[in-house]
Amino acid sequence: MIAYNQFAQNDAGLKPLVLTELVQHTSEVNLNTMLLPMLAALSQKESWLVMLEPPKSLTKQVLADAGVDLKKVWILRRDKRHGLDKLAQRALQAGTCHTLICWHNDPADDALVSQLKRTQICSETECLLVRKKI
Repeated sequence: MIAYNQFAQNDAGLKPLVLTELVQHTSEVNLNTMLLPMLAALSQKESWLVMLEPPKSLTKQVLADAGVDLKKVWILRRDKRHGLDKLAQRALQAGTCHTLICWHNDPADDALVSQLKRTQICSETECLLVRKKI
């Protein structure tokens, strides 16, 4: 469980994580095409944009060509030691990102959605979950 509030000094100022979910229900729509302008705009903010497990098709070149400022983006990928929950927790703990975008397509990742819905944070970080249901 992502329990960000366990890292806070006290419970004062904690609030629910702002969570939005984008679900692709058809293969006729290319989510990358829809997301690229938003990613470019989000990368212009002062703090970090964190992209957790983005699709391999979102290469650094594709992002740069779309106007994404790669100097303001953290791209995190899971490995044997760090699952999506640990990576999301660390991004939220840092308190230095304005937006966490997490791609999850594995049914096992559904637990992350439940965890994020219960997460309390003391920053202004927002979270966008992107998944395909096709």
